Amino acid sequence: MKKTIVSGCIIGVLLVSSLEAFSLFDIDITKRVQHNNKLIEKYENVIDKLKAENKYILEEKAKNPHLYIKKKLFEELDDKYIYRIKLNGSKADSLNFIIEDDVVSVNMNMERQVKSDGRYFYSSQYFSNSYKVPLDVAQDKIEHKIEGDYFTIIMPKK
Repeated sequence: MKKTIVSGCIIGVLLVSSLEAFSLFDIDITKRVQHNNKLIEKYENVIDKLKAENKYILEEKAKNPHLYIKKKLFEELDDKYIYRIKLNGSKADSLNFIIEDDVVSVNMNMERQVKSDGRYFYSSQYFSNSYKVPLDVAQDKIEHKIEGDYFTIIMPKK
């Protein structure tokens, strides 16, 4: 009799605890579907923004293809050295180019304005770099110019 009561109690405890365990996993399907739909809507909006950004980038590339031609930042040719500084679509507002003591120094303020979704974004940065003039360069013939999206320094060899 004691075994029957004890086993009945154990079965009762197991049954109640298993029912409680199942209630922890009770899922409201409607809420889950609503949650999934919100995620889908959110990601569709993000995808639409990415598509719009890609369209803008491709339009800008079509307007200014010279900005997107990749060039080496340093080249040594038979008759000259070429140093390039990528402007990344910025305009060199104020540019200082100095040759002193066998060193070429370039300092510039670069500004960039971008219109996206009817808003303007503005960035400004300062760039400074110096290059040692190689011994075989004719310093009086060093040239600099802006070519597309690069500031180029040309150092002719002697």
